[in-house]
Amino acid sequence: MLSDNLIIQFPKIGSEQQGYISIAEVGKTCPFEIQRTYWIYDCPEFMKRGGHAHRHNLHQILICVAGQVEVALFDGVEKKAFTLDNPTMGLYQPPLVWGDLIYQQNSVLLVLASKLYAAEDYIRDYQEFLKIAHSVREG
Repeated sequence: MLSDNLIIQFPKIGSEQQGYISIAEVGKTCPFEIQRTYWIYDCPEFMKRGGHAHRHNLHQILICVAGQVEVALFDGVEKKAFTLDNPTMGLYQPPLVWGDLIYQQNSVLLVLASKLYAAEDYIRDYQEFLKIAHSVREG
């Protein structure tokens, strides 16, 4: 079952006159060591991305730093939907959770990941994901 504690609130420091800074710190707002950071941008409006899960212990935090991204997470039992549209809010995606994302035009999604990229860690076939997720939950 997906946790109810998937939203991470980052501090918002500053003012309207000067602008703001938000900070992700390991052990404070980030529950894992960050090995990789990447960002997705210039997607056409309503572009669907994601469509995969990770086999092993890859933890991620998704932060929409501009625009809006709709995220659906599914752990094989429960599905939850989120709207990311605030750079002070992060969404924690645990391992073995399928993610589908729909981008609004001019959106920028920043991702903090606990592991380096490994192609073999990706589950891109939905039926394979369901089999793995159910076997892990049962066993």
